[in-house]
Amino acid sequence: MIQYVKSFDQRIQLAYRTYGSGDECILAFHGFGHPKEDWAFIESEIPAHQRLIAIDVIGHGESFFPEERLKNQPLQKEEWKQLIDAILIQEKIDRFHLAGYSLGGRISMVTAELFPEKIKSMLLFSPDGLHKSVFFRFANEWALGRILFRWLLTQVPLVVKIVKLIGKTRLVPATKIKFVLYQLENKDRLDKVKIVWAALSKLWPDFNRVFVKNTISRKNTIAFGKHDPIILPAYGKAVRNYPVKIEILPLGHRTLKKEGIDFLKKLNHWPMTE
Repeated sequence: MIQYVKSFDQRIQLAYRTYGSGDECILAFHGFGHPKEDWAFIESEIPAHQRLIAIDVIGHGESFFPEERLKNQPLQKEEWKQLIDAILIQEKIDRFHLAGYSLGGRISMVTAELFPEKIKSMLLFSPDGLHKSVFFRFANEWALGRILFRWLLTQVPLVVKIVKLIGKTRLVPATKIKFVLYQLENKDRLDKVKIVWAALSKLWPDFNRVFVKNTISRKNTIAFGKHDPIILPAYGKAVRNYPVKIEILPLGHRTLKKEGIDFLKKLNHWPMTE
């Protein structure tokens, strides 16, 4: 059954689905372009004493963010905290584990930052949020960049041609070119890009708050795919001075799958424990 919570002003909505029925809870966030049901495969892997609450990230599934705010009113961390608080109250949760894949990894880290005393452990699969590209900074943190980015999203055929030309130079890996074109050449995926890029631009983790404050004994694990062309294992350098265990799995970007869980079982990272 899908359940919902809304912001104080009733204009932002999060949808979620629960897998398992145990008392101990895992809050889980999917990757870009995937729904909360991306976690369904893991239900058979959840111990009897746990349950996993899979949440639709803004811009996906039944979660909702008002279109009129996309231009210059992105979601703020305090608003995100209120939404997660609403889930905790509705589900009668005190402390919980966090799991996130790709974009959901970034959202997990922000959630850990906002609820430092409540997190039992955190497991991230190929997480976004460890590295800000020059393009991201330009398109989100500079006024001119935001204007140019919004304009480019109205000129998709032109952008596709430019990306293909860049691909021919071989200055950018072919897998990254393929990934960008995959997002651009489908209207539904492109709409998600517009919403997610704008709505979540302020939800970036502060590592000093995510991994240090009251978390010295907390188990933090990041699983990278050895062959991942999107989230490079080298990005793990960003947290090398923090209490984080990094594992390199013999996979690509898609580490959230049965094979990934099997590898993490062998490494004693699944099931999740304190």
